[in-house]
Amino acid sequence: MLVGKYQKQVSWQHATYRVECRLLYEDFPLPITTMRRTYTFLLLLLIGLTIGSCRQKQETTSPTPTPSLVRATKTAYAIGDSITLQLDPSFRVNAVGWDNRPVQPIISSGLLSFKPATATVGYHQLVITGQTTTQKQVSDTLQIDVWSDVIPRRLAYTVLQTYPHQRSSFTQGLAFYNDVLYEGTGLNGQSKLMKVNLSDGATIQSIDLPSQFFGEGITVVNDHIYQLTWTSGQCFYYTTDLVLKKTFVYHTQGWGITHRDTTLIVSDGSNRLTYYSLDFQKLGETAVYDNQGPVTNLNELEYVNGYVLANVWQTNRIVQIDPASGKVVGELRIDPNLPAGVNTNNDVLNGIAYRPGEQALYITGKNWPSLFRIQVKALFEQGRRQTLVLQDAPPASKPLSVDRT
Repeated sequence: MLVGKYQKQVSWQHATYRVECRLLYEDFPLPITTMRRTYTFLLLLLIGLTIGSCRQKQETTSPTPTPSLVRATKTAYAIGDSITLQLDPSFRVNAVGWDNRPVQPIISSGLLSFKPATATVGYHQLVITGQTTTQKQVSDTLQIDVWSDVIPRRLAYTVLQTYPHQRSSFTQGLAFYNDVLYEGTGLNGQSKLMKVNLSDGATIQSIDLPSQFFGEGITVVNDHIYQLTWTSGQCFYYTTDLVLKKTFVYHTQGWGITHRDTTLIVSDGSNRLTYYSLDFQKLGETAVYDNQGPVTNLNELEYVNGYVLANVWQTNRIVQIDPASGKVVGELRIDPNLPAGVNTNNDVLNGIAYRPGEQALYITGKNWPSLFRIQVKALFEQGRRQTLVLQDAPPASKPLSVDRT
């Protein structure tokens, strides 16, 4: 039996936590062994809390990121530029690969530089392998964006003639075939494909798309019309008498479509042109760049004299693309006051058609009251390009999720 006072104070402090336990025994009728066991239990409990707190802190602490051993000195390069990289002092380079091909760089004063042998626009993979001062084998992979080395020349135009155009037509595609003008329109519940009388803009014949489809670009090949849809991944395939024969499936957004011979050329709102066979089997793609970087929002297309012409969505710009290289070599800037009285920031330019045998283009826009025949002399003075190279392009800038209404 313990008589009198038995007092013990234990302090525990860890990180931002502080716990004090005070055992006060006063005239407490317990044996000494029992009190020792109680004290031991509490001490073990405090130790357990301490370990648990340390583990929690360790688990919630973010690991220190590994610093990059190689850093590009510029965000983008033009074709013909030397690629220059800054090296970490602890890194010794053993090998450099550009698009899976070895290159021989020059290394001096902490800088690595080389000039790529390939002259294509778009993203390229650069892999540098080596070791640190601790003999650790490491590699660093960078994506290098290469822009066009061509400044697009401004193409002058003259308006030759103005034709009526239906204000209700939300134009998404325009094409001539055997001197007949075809037009595809958009918006859910309003999309259609039409034969149009050029002289007065009247509809000769039309077919509506089911209301769930948002119609997009059109092109006519071998007596058949292809009409894209925006986000449904289906292309409608008609006769020139507007009889639906079948549908094709594709796995991107559909914006614009044209063709060269039996190769379909499709835009998806990015800076990419994708090539398909006539039964929509993918053949290749090209990334499109000018000297300012990727040219995104490529919309309605027309193939003219060896080049692809593309409306750039929400602008008054039509770019002339070399499909073999992806470079924009020319551009048309349509007067934003054309047509008069139309806010072309809302009712945007969209629709390019070429009539074989004429050195002229036909252009219109969404809900425009007019369609214009314009002369672009320089477009036909350059001579026809004969080669269309089909290849898989570097990754292109993806289209944003947008409201195109």
